Amino acid sequence: MGFPKRHPLQNLDGNSAWCRIARRTASVLVLSLGLAACSGTTSITDLLGMQRDGAPVETANDPTRPPNQGLIPEADPWAGDTALPAGEDQELLTIYNDEAALNEKRVALLLPLSGPNEELGRAMRHAAELAMFDIAGDDFVLMPVDTAGTYQGGQAAAHQAINAGAKMILGPLFAESVSGASEIAKAAGVPVIAFSNNQRVAESGVWVNGFVPEDQIARAAGYATTQGKYRFAALLPQNDYGRQIAGSLQSVMSRVGGNLGRVAFYDPGSDNLEQTIRSFANYDARRANLRARKRELEADGSTASQRALKRLEGVDTLGELDFDALILPATGGELRQVSALLAYFDIDSSEVQFIGTFGWNDPGLFSEPALKGGIFAAPDPENWKLFSDRFERTFGEQPPRISSLAYDSAALAAVLSRESGDMTREAVTNPNGFVGVDGIFRLTAEGRSERGYAVMQIQPDGAKVVAPAPAAFDQVF
Repeated sequence: MGFPKRHPLQNLDGNSAWCRIARRTASVLVLSLGLAACSGTTSITDLLGMQRDGAPVETANDPTRPPNQGLIPEADPWAGDTALPAGEDQELLTIYNDEAALNEKRVALLLPLSGPNEELGRAMRHAAELAMFDIAGDDFVLMPVDTAGTYQGGQAAAHQAINAGAKMILGPLFAESVSGASEIAKAAGVPVIAFSNNQRVAESGVWVNGFVPEDQIARAAGYATTQGKYRFAALLPQNDYGRQIAGSLQSVMSRVGGNLGRVAFYDPGSDNLEQTIRSFANYDARRANLRARKRELEADGSTASQRALKRLEGVDTLGELDFDALILPATGGELRQVSALLAYFDIDSSEVQFIGTFGWNDPGLFSEPALKGGIFAAPDPENWKLFSDRFERTFGEQPPRISSLAYDSAALAAVLSRESGDMTREAVTNPNGFVGVDGIFRLTAEGRSERGYAVMQIQPDGAKVVAPAPAAFDQVF
């Protein structure tokens, strides 16, 4: 019979450490390791079919890149569902065979499959499974391992994966777990493609393949300069995230050709937040300028002065700000509070270009008047919509936004193993890059990722693309 809608991963001998499912129709194996994986479920009922147009991703240095070096083989990617062939059944294998490692390409998937982030980890596991069934060759083995989202869990998961013959590690998700796993993986010479967006854990052989906020700011700021905005300021939270952004701003400005002025910090949720933003807006001095100007005009008494006074009605301050673009990496309720205070103290988004991060891609923020016209960088939303629709049809729920990272990374590993069998650092850092759900991306020798983001603007009817995602890396800021 065909693949059932849901099938529990059972272990017939009672050993909770190992379980394996084999699908004979395509000879693709899923090997589940660890604590939570064996008690979970899998439900692959259709294939995603992520092939796009097969067009190569080119760079300025190598415009002759041969085709099919990306994640996606040439075919129609989104042409409806593809059902698994009927008449074939799956079998449960309970004996781990070391000899099989000689002929299998084993890739570990390190995720929080237990603990407070269990649901997110499960969704990312499902996304990786979709990539495996879409793209993997006959000898590709995916090994989900639980990290519980902790440093020690990352260490233990990496130990398990490497002992099981993993030639590459995908994940973990959180920087703390990445730090734990990378210690073990580096000693074994196993490359790690993590889903974190914290560049502090990036290093040679350990790639941060998440949506890095510094790069998003660079993309949106670069767009702002094309609209005549060159004088930048930043209002950042007083925490590790804000300090990380602050440390990158001079580099960002040099990349985009802007000038960085004031950088101010606020304590999220503190009683003095209002005073911090009042000071940042130079509100008192600008308010005093307005009052002084009104007194001058009233003392003059001329017809021209009366007209000028009329024009100042409803104006709260007088005097230009020393910036015309403002970097605001806050998100959610914090962003709503900060943006409302900025408007109250007369920093108007119609005059100052507000710049955010991918975290602004939140429908709950699109109706905020103070954010109207604000811009942020994001992966191409059309690709995401197609992916999320297929995910929902397969698993019965909408995927979390970052689940595409698991799909693209698993697809990368599958393509490398299928086309050349080479999952080394050299193969991973192919300068031509790859194409996935989130557009073009490539991994550098230093452990960074480079992505091609679209620029989105908050408009009355939602966020709209105002600058498309680049198709080549020589167009990436």
